[in-house]
Amino acid sequence: MESVLGALDSQVVLLIAAIAVAVLLLRLFFRVLSVGLGMILTIVAIVLVLQYVFGISPRELWFEISHLPQYLVRLAKSIG
Repeated sequence: MESVLGALDSQVVLLIAAIAVAVLLLRLFFRVLSVGLGMILTIVAIVLVLQYVFGISPRELWFEISHLPQYLVRLAKSIG
């Protein structure tokens, strides 16, 4: 056992570990991307339709999204 550990250079072990970690991270990245890809494409499609069909810029859309909680509070107060 000592001869096997002695024969392996620490740089080789480090290289193998780095490759293993890189492969695992790449697999994780693709798994997350495949799960979220449908949602990402839907958001992109909505933004493009709003921009080219209705002339609403992404900046205007983000402004409305950021003020949405205020609108909901006003709506709740007017109902209640």
